[in-house]
Amino acid sequence: MATWNDLQSELDQWGAEGREATIWWRDDDACLPHRNLNRLLDTAKKADAPIHMATIPAWLTQEVVDLFQANEHVRVMQHGFAHMNHASKGQGAWELGTHRPIDTVLAEMRGGLDKLDAVFGEQFDPVMAPPWTRIAPEVTVRLAEVGFRGLSLVATRKAKYAAPGLLEVNARCEPIKWKGGARFTGTERALDDVVSHLRDRRTGAEDAEEPTGLLTHHIDHDEHIWGFVDELTVALNVHPATRWVTFDELLREN
Repeated sequence: MATWNDLQSELDQWGAEGREATIWWRDDDACLPHRNLNRLLDTAKKADAPIHMATIPAWLTQEVVDLFQANEHVRVMQHGFAHMNHASKGQGAWELGTHRPIDTVLAEMRGGLDKLDAVFGEQFDPVMAPPWTRIAPEVTVRLAEVGFRGLSLVATRKAKYAAPGLLEVNARCEPIKWKGGARFTGTERALDDVVSHLRDRRTGAEDAEEPTGLLTHHIDHDEHIWGFVDELTVALNVHPATRWVTFDELLREN
């Protein structure tokens, strides 16, 4: 388990090697007004950090559209279509699985992409962040054909491209536990996710080009999670070896 000193030391190593530790931030389940959504956007503004709002097209409200369009720190990506489970009991929750015809799934996701693109324009990145971070391989290999250029999971990236034309950039630090009710995973555990990924990138154990990703879920935050995010963004911002990146930037580079 890592400490704040471990994070500082790891970033120092990046700096000593003349390298840049790229970081990115994604938040899931955006679509409806919520007091925590406003707090999240204030936190991102305070940190001067771009935040990628994984947005549910079917439930998107005009109030949230206006909020995002007025905020220079917001990038929008897609979080399924309706965040609806189509699997049978005991199979886990799946929206992008094989429990429906693949063409049906793809048509629905394309409808969501078209909606977000029409509403947000250049603020929208054609990237899929699957609900429950589950997507069937049969769906993944066809996402590009309906307009997606990126995929974001919570997992180790096995390859730069999940499928031809589909850049994969994942989140690695998710400071929340779900089992038994949403709550903070703990500072040492959350920091370990960040420090371990940075170390593995630096030493070549993982792809150094993939930025280290923070994943938050604003609706389910408690004060412990808010405190951790505040402290983490400050620690990253004050270190000269770090830089926040956007998925848009990564797509333009690849």
